[in-house]
Amino acid sequence: MARVLGAGRIAIGATLILVPGSTSVWAGPAARSPGVALTTRAAGVRDLLVGWRTVQAATLGAPLRQHLVDGAVADAVDLAAVLVAWPHLPRLARLGIAAAAAGAVGLGCYLASVLD
Repeated sequence: MARVLGAGRIAIGATLILVPGSTSVWAGPAARSPGVALTTRAAGVRDLLVGWRTVQAATLGAPLRQHLVDGAVADAVDLAAVLVAWPHLPRLARLGIAAAAAGAVGLGCYLASVLD
């Protein structure tokens, strides 16, 4: 399961790096601005690296806990950012993104507690 979580992070990270405007679906038209694209790509690099390290550790049988905790912390920060921006996000999008971030925090914490 940790490998799947890591692969999902890699996919999300790559998408954020290559197509930062894709977040306009849930973040609104401002996501297409150059400044927002910069921070979106930075978040994409973060997710890609955490995902890569998680997949690599799972594949090699190396300790996973720290990679899972790192990802859960990043997801918690994402959740906090969604909550701060809540009134400015489209209604359905904010619910979906908050649920996805909260679910990722929960899964990462759970896996960190049972693996290694």
